[in-house]
Formats: sequence, structure tokens, C-alpha cells
Amino acid sequence: MPQRKTKKGSPYEEKVRDAIVKGNYLNFVKEVSGSLPPQELVRSYLEEIFSICSDRSFRVILVEDIDDYKVFIQVPGEKSECDFFVWRAIFSDGELDVKIPTHDDLGTMFLNCKKLSPNVDEYLINATIRLIRDRKSVECIIDKYFREENEQVKKEVKKFLCTLKWIGLQEDVNYPPPKNLGSKYTLAVYALLEAGFKLSDLRRVLRFGLK
Repeated sequence: MPQRKTKKGSPYEEKVRDAIVKGNYLNFVKEVSGSLPPQELVRSYLEEIFSICSDRSFRVILVEDIDDYKVFIQVPGEKSECDFFVWRAIFSDGELDVKIPTHDDLGTMFLNCKKLSPNVDEYLINATIRLIRDRKSVECIIDKYFREENEQVKKEVKKFLCTLKWIGLQEDVNYPPPKNLGSKYTLAVYALLEAGFKLSDLRRVLRFGLK
């Protein structure tokens, strides 16, 4: 597969890209497809599955597979002793676009999904809360709120929720409760967007800042 030049977002980018292109990654999609563990148990949950704390050797792991859109995690990360990077990979016309999704990227996905239909516009914030606060599985959430949508709409919503899921889990690993808020920080982004704030406004409101 031809490699497309992209702006460097991480010193690991070329290694991650190479692993994906050559198929040198682990596939754990089935193992992590259920409900999210409670915030305080995320480290132990991911340690049990991936050994994210005890094995800090370089690895690329497929965790979400939505046709030409995939989510990978990569160990090691940098923010904590158990940190990992989240990568989204888009396969299009024989090219591979690999990127670490930022809060801005996820906010844009959220706003774009809300334009897909009146039903998604109304219930996407509920779906986001169900995922991050209530720890429901993506499949359960889509069935509850978006069952009647066409397959393309469901696919776009799933891309957003699956990516957000791993950003949330990463926040829980790096900033675990009760001392920190973990993925609740992430949830605050979408509550503010739903209230009418623009992405550019959020940097003034949220202490952790958006990249």
C-alpha cells in the first residue's frame, strides 16, 4: 500500500504506519468490544488484556475495525507508566492516513455527526453520556438510539463513538479517579458543544486545553 506523507504528530508515527502497512500488529477487537470498565478499574482491565503497565515494549494493537476506518493503540505512551497512544487509520484509494486524534478532531466528528439526521442531532449527546459516564458498549448505544438510521449513518456514528471510547480510556489510565477526573474531562467537551459553544471557545473554559 502506498504511503502518504503526513505532518509528523509523534516520533512513533513512521513505526506505527509501517506496522499497519505490513500487518505487524495484534488484533484484539473482539476482546475489547463490550462495555467499558469503571474508571477506577481501567488500568487493571487494560493491564490484564494488554499488559500495558508491565510490558512497555513497542506494540501496535487493533482495537476497533469499521471497514476502512480503524482504531489502534500503541504502547508505550509518555504521560504515565501505563500510557498508550491512540491512532485512527483511514484507508482510502490505496492510501493510508494515520493520525493521533485530538480533542479538536473528536469535537469536529461530533458536530459533523449531528448533521447526519435530526435523530442523531437530538440523541448524540445522550449516546456520548452513555458511553463515557455509564460505560455502555458502542453496539448497545447504537441499537438504543440509532437503530432506525441507515447503515452509513450508523457507521459514521460508530466511528465517532469508537474513537472517543479509546480517548476516554486513555484519560482514565493517565488521570485515574478519585484523585483525578479521567474521562469526565472528555465528556465536558461534548456537554459544552451541545450547549452551543464553539470548539475555539472551549480553550477558554476547560483547564486541560485542546490541541
